[in-house]
Amino acid sequence: MLSRLALRQLLTDSVRAGEWWEYKLVPILATFYATALTLDVPVARLWPAALVLLLSLVPGAAYVSVINDITDREEDAAAGKPNRIAGRPFAVVAALTALPIVAGLVFAWLWRHDTLLLSFYLAAWTAFSLYSLPPFRFKTRGILGVLADACGAHLFPTLVGVVLAYRGAGQPVRPLWIASVGIWAFAYGLRGILWHQLTDRANDATAAVRTFAERHPPAVAERVGTYVAFPVELVAFTAMLWQMQSVVPAVLLAFYIQQSRLRVDRWEMNAVIVRPKPRFLIVLAEYYDALFPIGILVASAARHGIDVAVIAVHLLLFPRRLGQILRDSNKLWKQRR
Repeated sequence: MLSRLALRQLLTDSVRAGEWWEYKLVPILATFYATALTLDVPVARLWPAALVLLLSLVPGAAYVSVINDITDREEDAAAGKPNRIAGRPFAVVAALTALPIVAGLVFAWLWRHDTLLLSFYLAAWTAFSLYSLPPFRFKTRGILGVLADACGAHLFPTLVGVVLAYRGAGQPVRPLWIASVGIWAFAYGLRGILWHQLTDRANDATAAVRTFAERHPPAVAERVGTYVAFPVELVAFTAMLWQMQSVVPAVLLAFYIQQSRLRVDRWEMNAVIVRPKPRFLIVLAEYYDALFPIGILVASAARHGIDVAVIAVHLLLFPRRLGQILRDSNKLWKQRR
């Protein structure tokens, strides 16, 4: 029998929570906060919807981590990569797969009368499944894999968050806002999966995994990410900032740009849009993961003092990325002196 500690470690390792807890969930929560800001509604007033959003996202993130490892076992072995599911007892693998599915079905049942919300939620799960599971396995089908990952990991979960914010506030969905957020999330998701595939291209070639980046010369994926996805992302994000009508997120964006410039100049880091490089920082990733949500919450707290409490809760749940930014800022300041 597994001890409680061993079971906890097994679950943590198998669902790869450290790889998605902040990096995937925070940008989605940020759009929830941003939706409340556009409505001039305190985020604290929407705490039940925010909690439901967080709880609904975790099963999907755990599910995609587990099924990716299950379906990648042979390819990972061929490429010499570690796989967290390989060698696990069948009962453990079955339980790790079933638990998030059951949790997801609970939310689907709760939202069965909300067609828009349910459609976005199920679309995310469908995209996850199409990406990984045979006989579809879009991961190995070129552009289909890129589209499925961008939709499953970014677009549809983000739209779930936006709709939940509207439902919590009792307000109708605003087409311009949801379109801006959706386009931004999809474009950012495209850039993310193209970077990931380019990073893993050599392993995929060894294991004969026909991803989009493996099927084409690296320059093709680089051009799509740099000259298509990234400009669309920037335009959509600019539209989001304009609709939020607050200078705070923009001020923190300027701070992020200046800090990134200093890290490139002083620490010889490489700013990366899509193309992998050593000592890299992915352009805007840290802003989306840390400064953007904090900027929104500070702007909301300036209007609604109760949202100071939301800032505290957010920092308690997601401290890592912001902590790293602050540590880097301190080091850069000391070097400047």
